[in-house]
Amino acid sequence: MVKACFLAVVLVLAAGLPARAEADVTGLWSASFMGNNVNCQVEQRGQFIYGVARVTTRTGEVNVYHLAGVVVNGKITAIHGSGNFFEGQVAGPDQAEGTFHFRDGMTMGLTATRTQPGLASPALDWPAGLGPSGWKPGEGSP
Repeated sequence: MVKACFLAVVLVLAAGLPARAEADVTGLWSASFMGNNVNCQVEQRGQFIYGVARVTTRTGEVNVYHLAGVVVNGKITAIHGSGNFFEGQVAGPDQAEGTFHFRDGMTMGLTATRTQPGLASPALDWPAGLGPSGWKPGEGSP
């Protein structure tokens, strides 16, 4: 149920958007917040993004989160199935900044830096139905 709602939100965000080339945010991104370190591998297909974030807490515990979203005119919206989401913008070729919204209503500013551009190897396993149809790994953005 959560996965279906998660995908529905992403599709609603992208509905009616004109197809055009966007800043490519594919790569490994790093950030920190409240003593936690985040590394997030992001892949982009057209305006759609999908990622896997690994959050290492202050105590050394590692939590893994899958996220999906869109990049439109340099603005990024990405959501995790739990209801947490990020709204921000591309601030440079290797920087993104914005606000992280926790599902309980708390927010915090967040700046992420791309530490490695390009696709992960192997490529991320995107959920069925997310992103443009007909895209195949290695073909670049449609």
